[in-house]
Amino acid sequence: MNTLTDMISYFGTGNRASLAVTHHGTGYFAVTPKAPYDPSLSTAEQTRQLLDKADLRLAEIGSVKSKLLFVAIILPDMSDYAEMNGVWDEWVGGITPPARACFSAGLASPDLKVEMIMVCATD
Repeated sequence: MNTLTDMISYFGTGNRASLAVTHHGTGYFAVTPKAPYDPSLSTAEQTRQLLDKADLRLAEIGSVKSKLLFVAIILPDMSDYAEMNGVWDEWVGGITPPARACFSAGLASPDLKVEMIMVCATD
């Protein structure tokens, strides 16, 4: 491995972004609920969809949720914080949860109620 590019693995590359990237034993990716986003679903339901996708993405890059290091959770409406946390708490039950931050921001679609950015160990 002679260059930085030789040390990076890209997963599901597209024109704008990769689905995930790994570098030196660390994986990086963002995850959203199942697309197209269904605005009739509650924040809890969208969070379940998102975490199901996260499990698949983690497996794809050779990791599992117990190897998560950090998660940034983005909600367009902080009044949904408790609802999202109920699903999150179930998902991380039985493992040492990662460090995390939760904040409010506008998301790319008005139908999107939650998005997460995850960093994990891959070895």
